[in-house]
Amino acid sequence: MPHLRFRAVSVDTLQQISTPLLADLCALTGGKPEFVTMEVIDSIRVRAGQRETGSPFVELVWFERPQEMQDAAAALITRHLKAALGEETYVVVQVLPIVKSQYYSNGEHY
Repeated sequence: MPHLRFRAVSVDTLQQISTPLLADLCALTGGKPEFVTMEVIDSIRVRAGQRETGSPFVELVWFERPQEMQDAAAALITRHLKAALGEETYVVVQVLPIVKSQYYSNGEHY
């Protein structure tokens, strides 16, 4: 934990930022790298009958954290994406907190 799902981000871009992003997230949360997952969700955006490129959209799924940590995580995800894609890139980070008792690992809840 955390789990990051990237939309409108290429696999190449995620590979480029994954190592420093992982290091920064672990430094922020005190978590272990082996518990962080990052995945690219292949999706197609459509508006008015036409395909649309869209801006990077990241879902950050993790156990509920203090607002300051949540803000810092969103900022560092944004910073890494902008460094790879350009400062003009518009980045959205959606935080999806999980209640520990509703998260199961190998059949056991936290």
